[in-house]
Order: sequence, then structure tokens, then C-alpha cells
Amino acid sequence: MSAGNPSEVWRIPLELDQPLPRRVRLTGTGAIRCVFAAACIAFGVGIASHAVRDELRREAANTALTRILAADGRETEATVTRLSTSLGHLVGYDYTVDGRSFSRGAFITAEHWQSLQVGSQLAIRYLPSDPQKSYPESDSPTSETHWLMALLLAGMALFFMFSFAYIQLSPVLRGRRILASGRPARGVVTRCGVNQGRGGGYVVNYDFSLPDGSQCQGRKHSDSQLAEGSAITVLYDPDNPRRNARYPMQTVKLAAR
Repeated sequence: MSAGNPSEVWRIPLELDQPLPRRVRLTGTGAIRCVFAAACIAFGVGIASHAVRDELRREAANTALTRILAADGRETEATVTRLSTSLGHLVGYDYTVDGRSFSRGAFITAEHWQSLQVGSQLAIRYLPSDPQKSYPESDSPTSETHWLMALLLAGMALFFMFSFAYIQLSPVLRGRRILASGRPARGVVTRCGVNQGRGGGYVVNYDFSLPDGSQCQGRKHSDSQLAEGSAITVLYDPDNPRRNARYPMQTVKLAAR
């Protein structure tokens, strides 16, 4: 436990007594948070780009297949084997070409899907040179459903990765703003308990006085335990004293003058 003297005399740290805004730089912890945030953003953009790029390739392949089936395809009857709406209106079908059996699936329009049932006959068009390439006659290959899934995946990746980046950058941005323009005040530790979260360390609760004599409270993380009644230095935003931090900070520090 840190030795805290409730009666100790508090003075404003000399390095804080300089014209505002103060020059600020990152600490090692702050730099790591920024690097991790940048990595999160890059990873999210990479996933989103990969999903969109794959869908562009699929759309090009569907366009080419549609063109080939229209020019060289042959018609035959297939039998519907399954109907699904898990990712769209999907129909599965079996058909035979030159004594060989094939099973395929395709997304079709909702109207067409509703008119079918397992065992129904389905007109399809296949490529004689490669009978596995086929599609329902009335529904040309489309990327609509795939695009929906690709955009959903891209959106989720960007949302979660940018959220993680924001969580990492928030303490850095808040600390930078307060350290650059915050006013110093004498704080008194009112409680210091073990942090039950994943970050470990301690949670320090403190009070500090404003120039008009009113009291404000703060609650911040600490790597070391502090005695109740210990005097600490607090920096606060004069426009919103609820924005405050214990000095020195973990993510930012004063730059050399």
C-alpha cells in the first residue's frame, strides 16, 4: 500500500505552470493504444474490401455465365429437391444429362419460389460442355443475395473494428485535451479499491474543489494503491469539471519545452 499522508501539503507541479495550451506527447501506453487502434481500422477495412472484391468477382462470373447460357445453353427438366429461405429464396434441384446426374442450387425470385414445391418440375438451362453449369430458365444468375451478405459482412467488420479503435483512442483523446488545457486542483482520495475488471490495478475515487468552493468527484484507474485522504493532483476542464483526470496520466505526458 502506498504511504499516503492526509495532512501533506499539496502544490501545483511546476511543469503544469505554463501557458495554455500545454504541449503534449504520447506515453508508451498511449502509443500502443494508437497502434492497436490503427491495426483495428486496417483489419476492418481489409475484411470489408475482401468481401466487396470477392462479390465483384462473383458478379463478373455470373454475368459471364448468363451470357454463355443464353448463347450455347440447352434446356432440360430438373426436379426440385429442396426449398430454403435462410439466405434468400433458394431452390435445390437434380437433373440428368447424358446419363449423368447433377445437383445444383440457385437463388430465384420470391414469386417463382412460392410457386414451387419439392418434387416439382423446373425448367433449367445447362452448358453442354460443362453440364454442372446450369440455372433455372426463368431466373438468370444474380448476385443480389450475395451482395446483401457481402455488404452485411463488410458493415459488421467496419462497425466492430471502428468500435474497438474508438475504445482504444478515447482515453488518449480525452487525456490529451485535459492535459493540454485543464486546470490543476488539489484532489483527495476518498476510496481506493481493487479493479475487478480485466485491466487489473486499482480504482481511485477522489474529490476536488473548484475555485468557487464547490466540490466535484472523479473516478480513475491506478496502477498502485493509494491511501484514503492522500492528496493528488487533478486536472479538470473548466467548462465541464466532470471531465477530469488524475495527474500524471497513463496515455499522455507533457512534451519537453
